[in-house]
Amino acid sequence: MKLNLSELENILGSSVINSDVTFEGISIDSRTIKKNELYIPIKGENFDGHKFILDAVKNGACALITEKEYANIPYIKVADTKKALGLIATYYSGVINPTIIGITGTNGKTSVTNMTASILNYHTPTLKTFKNFNNQIGLPLSILKAEKKHQAFVLEMGASKKGDIKELVEIARPSIITILNVSPAHLDTFGSVDNILSTKEEILLNQDFSKKVILNKDDKYFERWAEKSNKHQIITISAKQVADYYVVSSTDNTLIVKTPSMNQINIKVKDSVSYTINNILFSVALASEAGANAENIISGINNMLEVEGRFAVIDGYNGSSLIDSTYNANPASFKSTIDSLMQLTGVPWLIMGEMGELGDESQRYHIEVARYAREAGIKKLFVISRHADAILNEFGTNSYSFETNEQLIESVKPHITSNLNILIKASRFMKYEVIVNALAAGKY
Repeated sequence: MKLNLSELENILGSSVINSDVTFEGISIDSRTIKKNELYIPIKGENFDGHKFILDAVKNGACALITEKEYANIPYIKVADTKKALGLIATYYSGVINPTIIGITGTNGKTSVTNMTASILNYHTPTLKTFKNFNNQIGLPLSILKAEKKHQAFVLEMGASKKGDIKELVEIARPSIITILNVSPAHLDTFGSVDNILSTKEEILLNQDFSKKVILNKDDKYFERWAEKSNKHQIITISAKQVADYYVVSSTDNTLIVKTPSMNQINIKVKDSVSYTINNILFSVALASEAGANAENIISGINNMLEVEGRFAVIDGYNGSSLIDSTYNANPASFKSTIDSLMQLTGVPWLIMGEMGELGDESQRYHIEVARYAREAGIKKLFVISRHADAILNEFGTNSYSFETNEQLIESVKPHITSNLNILIKASRFMKYEVIVNALAAGKY
């Protein structure tokens, strides 16, 4: 990136003060800012980046976007720096003019984002969401990492309240979009599944630009979403019926997908559980609509790397296999991950942690997952949770609860054998990566 500060005057509705300057990047962190970058101090509930402007300048900032006045450095004064960050990202995206894909949903956003970007990278240089930067601050920062060579952006869009997705769409202005699914998550902030549903549906709004909408015909909300997308071009996927992109046949190792513009594509897969198939179908459709061909699809899927903490199978203690799914957890993702566990050859154990942000319904959802695990055939369940009594009561025999990660590790490790597949899953606040590290081969 290389822009003049004066290029931002029109979009921010304010003039450069002191003098114009060329900046070569944007940062909101005074600690990591580089020389000749533009510093944008952001206000949060518990912090204010304006307090660190002097540190940012000392560390190399050449200009500011700020809500306050400063001497001896070029700056543009604005009413809201977070809004300004979004406006700058929109402007910069317009300079590059890529094909932009927007992805939202409760489960699978990161997997589909990574797979779609992996496919598209074989077609054209592609930018994807940086780390988990998918909110009103993170998404603009992801966009601002782009270089002029990037002719496709694949952007994950998360939400914690109503209006969030609408705002992200206005910043990114994607021409290809999808809702992967909707299920209970973040109920502490959303309050109800209906609120989650209406928030995710903001991506379908009829704004001042056209969109291609990828929808799953097998989803229970398909008809509702198709109606809300009637001003856009609807493109369908299905694992069960004929659609624009659909599964012709599947085995444990191969998925045959028919597309509207290509012959059947044979895709090698690790498993054939429903969420894996859906993630592949969404990724194939999104990437194809952005210009990818069959060769790109096969290469991109074959070379996609595992995302740490999202069903990564690693070598465990005493020859066992550990399935690291500690990145996050909600009821739907828990059930899907159990399905994947049951596809593996070996004896399945589950080390279950708590799922956060489920509000008043939290215990009910934990009981539901315990029941699902028992009915799926999980042999032993180990849990740390405030709902432990209810979970153990539902699962029955061969279930055990602990107060700390250390207690669980000390109890479980001596009983691990080479025929075990141990799924370790919880919301991030549980810090279950500690358990993964302790039970991994050569670790304790």
